[in-house]
Amino acid sequence: DDDLDDEAKVRIKRFIEDQQVLGAQSIPTAATPYVMKTPRLPDSSRMKVLVTGGAGFVGSHLVDRIMMQGHEVTVLDNFFTGAKRNVEHWLHHPNFSILRHDVTEPILLEVDQIYHLACPASPPHYQYNPVKTIKTSTMGTINMLGLAKRTKARLLLASTSEIYGDPTVH
Repeated sequence: DDDLDDEAKVRIKRFIEDQQVLGAQSIPTAATPYVMKTPRLPDSSRMKVLVTGGAGFVGSHLVDRIMMQGHEVTVLDNFFTGAKRNVEHWLHHPNFSILRHDVTEPILLEVDQIYHLACPASPPHYQYNPVKTIKTSTMGTINMLGLAKRTKARLLLASTSEIYGDPTVH
């Protein structure tokens, strides 16, 4: 510390202050032009939460809610229908991570909760590749159930009524 000049000490102090601010809120972006505050929870209260399909419309809003509660969030998305811009306001945050991964393949993570939202929900997307949609719904769910069993995590499975087909036909 004695070897640093005053200017270097000021820069270091400013860097530390900036990191504390960045670790306490989101950054405004074009897609999310406002700041969301995040509390700092003690380790004993902070959960590790996995959100599959977290870069989609519903998933990204769930991510916002969980981040604003102060928990650690990992988004798992293959970006088939989701977009990174939906969660880019959290990319800098120390409690946030994003993995490009297809839920049809197993993954080893340590989590407390899983919100399994991964599945193409709009007709153009799931009709483009119906086999992939079925694999995502079945193999993805099997893989997330396996992860939940291994880690003793709670799992919430959400889907779309679109997977059942046209209600006027069935």
